[in-house]
Amino acid sequence: MLKFAGMAIHIGERIRQRAAELRMGPTELGRMINTSKQNVYGIYKRKSIDTEILRKLSKALNCDFFQYYYHPDPHSSIAHESGYVYGRKNKNHVSVEEFQKLKKEFEDLREKYDLLKKINSLLENQKKK
Repeated sequence: MLKFAGMAIHIGERIRQRAAELRMGPTELGRMINTSKQNVYGIYKRKSIDTEILRKLSKALNCDFFQYYYHPDPHSSIAHESGYVYGRKNKNHVSVEEFQKLKKEFEDLREKYDLLKKINSLLENQKKK
């Protein structure tokens, strides 16, 4: 476990907290970083982590987890200032609320798309008769 400015960092717990903020389950997170939900649960238990995995998690969860190793206070990092990701201004930054709204919208659209595909298939079958 890395200590910085007298503070113990449990990176797995930070990752779990961020996923919870985004209401992202271990299955979905695992899919985003190309691993199983069992591995995600294992990540949540880790006090340290491989940098390549941490990079993937940072991207998937839109959070610079590396900041915890160079800033003892997570709110002191430029990455937590509105609109900043990975230490640079990101014009495409989306708040957690906006992300959840977009995610719901996407799920609704996917449901409608699947329904339209079924309707189209039925119409095509009817046309062939």
